[in-house]
Amino acid sequence: MDVSQLTSLVLLVLLLVLAIWRKINIGLLGLAAAAALLVVSGTGSKAVFAHFPGGIFTLLVGVSLLFAHLEKSGGLSWFASKIYDSIGERTALIPWAGYVLGVAITTVGAFSTATITLLVPIIAALCRRHPRIFFISEMAAIIGANTAGLSPLNPTGQILSSVAANNGTSFNGWTVWALGTVISFVTVLVLQLIFSPKRLVDGNAQQVSQQRGFMLMYPAASEETGIKLQPFYALCSAIGVLAFVALVIFAGADVGFASISIAVVLMLIFPGSNSGFLHKIPWNAVIVLCGLLTFIGAMEEVGTMKALEEGLLAMTHNPIVLIFLMAYLTTFLANVEASTIGVISLMAPMVCTIFGDSPYLALIIAAIAAPATLSVINPIHVAGTLVVGYTEERQQNALFRRLLLITGCIVVTVPGIVAVLPSVVL
Repeated sequence: MDVSQLTSLVLLVLLLVLAIWRKINIGLLGLAAAAALLVVSGTGSKAVFAHFPGGIFTLLVGVSLLFAHLEKSGGLSWFASKIYDSIGERTALIPWAGYVLGVAITTVGAFSTATITLLVPIIAALCRRHPRIFFISEMAAIIGANTAGLSPLNPTGQILSSVAANNGTSFNGWTVWALGTVISFVTVLVLQLIFSPKRLVDGNAQQVSQQRGFMLMYPAASEETGIKLQPFYALCSAIGVLAFVALVIFAGADVGFASISIAVVLMLIFPGSNSGFLHKIPWNAVIVLCGLLTFIGAMEEVGTMKALEEGLLAMTHNPIVLIFLMAYLTTFLANVEASTIGVISLMAPMVCTIFGDSPYLALIIAAIAAPATLSVINPIHVAGTLVVGYTEERQQNALFRRLLLITGCIVVTVPGIVAVLPSVVL
């Protein structure tokens, strides 16, 4: 490795450490690191900023605005409430209703964090009547929502496709999504069996230990959102989402521009609801992706990614060992860095360059990326923090420890189990 490549690796480690230690947006650190790397390497700024992910930027903005219409019209909350009302007292189905909703909303393009932010309080309010399924219902919804981000219509799926295209390869994005969904389904099923209502004990920690069960977690009092259903607005918003999906899947329209165009049309039709729309855009995620991907582009310009690839191959040429290494590394990083999509963006170029010629690239990508999406239940992530926040205050510390224990078990077991799948066919 030359000086520029070594510098880029030092900067990469530094920005990961600072993002965790100082809680600075890793995208901002990435832009600063890209500027420092420009100075050291002498690379032209135009070459580096050619890697600025304009398509991902428009996608995040457009999809966020489109689903903001559905949320502000009250249609999304109304739809979710109707599904839960139809289930009634069949409590075993309630976690799966949240799972299906999370998967469906994220699959059609909504940013995972937005979906989770919507569903967590709805589930908490519902589970005040059924506290024994509160914990597993929240887990099911956020796991389903985050893993479904591997959909080709979602920012995470789009990043994977873009990285593959930049490396001269391609894969079936829906295959990655399907495999990721299977992994999340099995994970939720296992958690539901472990945290069965029969295993939950109501009482303090000492009583729980004596009765050999898990502490029953209670949802905190829900807050009223104040969003009322506006039927015509909600109907038009739903039609807009369906039109967006149809344009992307059947007409091959650009995901970002299609969503922005439909969102703007709805703004023109319903001008009274336009206030506060920019707040619905996940600017933290936008900065994370744009900054981190720009820095990764700078690393590619100085040849760091190629050098890392050669370094891994120097350790072993066994593709099975490489898959296991990358699966565990991706999942570990996703649990120590709060941006799962940022970690996947970081690892994707190496995956596509090393395995780009493999006919099983979709299976390999799913095996490496899907376990990392399960890290969303980690309490350092937005989803885990939300669930802790919607739990009774006296039980929040206990839930924090439980989530850490579960994510620790996931880090140790799931990447290895999932990596077996591509290993069988290679």
